[in-house]
Amino acid sequence: MGYKAVYPQEAIEAHRAFIMRRRTTRPSEEYRTPTEEEWEEFLGHFERRKVSIGTCERAFGTPCIHERACVRCSLLRPDPAQRTRLADIRDNATT
Repeated sequence: MGYKAVYPQEAIEAHRAFIMRRRTTRPSEEYRTPTEEEWEEFLGHFERRKVSIGTCERAFGTPCIHERACVRCSLLRPDPAQRTRLADIRDNATT
């Protein structure tokens, strides 16, 4: 087992080399510039993932299988500012 210190420039160059190798194996049409509609849909995806108690981290283009029952979903990333609200929800569910 060994240890190697990786410096930012070395890490950046290694990542760029990886991306170039990957692009040579993928179809070139996957690397086109998106249309305005595609870009707006992509950005809108993240706006629609904001929920009242945090953010849903599910992948782009995937439906919510929990029908917005976010409290029990493992993909919910709670907002720390909503901690008291989450405690109230928990307390109401257990009483």
